[in-house]
Amino acid sequence: MGPTIVAGDDRAAVDEQKTRSLMHRTTRTTRPIRLSLLSLLLPALLVPATASAHDDVDDDHGDVPAVVEKAGLIQGVAVDSSGRGIDDVAVQALDAETGEPVASALTYASDRPDGVQHGYFYLHVDPGTYDVVLVKRGYDAGLLADVTARRKAPTSLGPITLELRDWPTTTAASVVDPVVAPKQRVKLKVKVGSRKARVDGGRVKVLEGRKVLANQRLKRSDKGAVRVDLGRLSKGTHHLKVLFTGKEGLKPSRAKKVKVVVARSARHAR
Repeated sequence: MGPTIVAGDDRAAVDEQKTRSLMHRTTRTTRPIRLSLLSLLLPALLVPATASAHDDVDDDHGDVPAVVEKAGLIQGVAVDSSGRGIDDVAVQALDAETGEPVASALTYASDRPDGVQHGYFYLHVDPGTYDVVLVKRGYDAGLLADVTARRKAPTSLGPITLELRDWPTTTAASVVDPVVAPKQRVKLKVKVGSRKARVDGGRVKVLEGRKVLANQRLKRSDKGAVRVDLGRLSKGTHHLKVLFTGKEGLKPSRAKKVKVVVARSARHAR
């Protein structure tokens, strides 16, 4: 049976098994995974196994014996949903029978923004059958079961997609001046936050009823905090809804309604 991939949570037991095609072939069935074993192993994946694929020998110590290279090789590329390589993903090969780690590596972090080696990893192992686990903060963990490594013939897993986890967000909004003169511009202060991820994009929408008064993009440099200029509003009381529309990795959220009063004259705004 060929390898199968299952997405899971690296902080808890895997709740759902999803079978994916690794080489754009027909989907194969997934064998039952030892969920309790996987949940124990995931937190330790950042600890290198004894046979690391990226271990180097210090050239300054000439009498250090040469590292004996394993006969089998497992290689692949960790990518996101858009097909871009993901750097610094912890990858580990576990013995399929015992669950013991036998090799580990980090996906290659290239200095070149368009380097083809982004997300690439390789694991030197003995010929046999392994479960390959991929973990990075902010992504659902990936598990490829029953990966067969053969002598002298590399096992290529191809692109392995890791799904970005959608983290909850909170949105808070306030009016800079709750009561304004007829020709005064209405401005809001909006703050979008998340306990689990950085808010580095998305949009803030301000609505009155179904009418969109503003649709402002959040930039990375904003760090989730923006001022929204609504311009001049008509005289009277306005009840406004402020929404964060969400983005990949961040769930949408909304603030409590805010109220602003546009006075009948400048004298009434004081």
